[in-house]
Amino acid sequence: MDRLGSSKMTHRCGHPLSSVPAIEQHEAYLIRAAFPCQHCLCEMARKQALDTHAYVNLQQLSPGMAAFVVEVTRTSDELGDLLAAVGYAKRGRSRDELTPGELASGAADEVWRKEFWFATSTDPQHVISLVDHIKLEMSWLGEYLPGGVTSIDFCSFPS
Repeated sequence: MDRLGSSKMTHRCGHPLSSVPAIEQHEAYLIRAAFPCQHCLCEMARKQALDTHAYVNLQQLSPGMAAFVVEVTRTSDELGDLLAAVGYAKRGRSRDELTPGELASGAADEVWRKEFWFATSTDPQHVISLVDHIKLEMSWLGEYLPGGVTSIDFCSFPS
């Protein structure tokens, strides 16, 4: 039995919630149970011919502050709901390291964006810890992309 009193936790679609020790402490682990499983969400994207990708970049967002930024493109509504639940927000696409996307306006090419801010004077060990957190985020997110982790691009921007 788990802590919630059931013998096996399941996603909203009824499939069992996968137990991946590396992400059991991540904020997304239990939140994911409220949504269809990664297989079902990938199938939805395939049926809708969505080529979903995630882009991870470093951006200068203000003087003295930078952020690792994740932007997810071409999502199904259901994946968008999951992303919103774990802290992503709709935005326009970023163009480069200094030009983040505009506020959401309903454009068809908007992305789901999450920012991981840090001061440019932050101890490098803290930045490395932040990178480890982002790698963990990409490991679970990759399961929800029809192309898997090969659909995660580092140091490039949505086209």
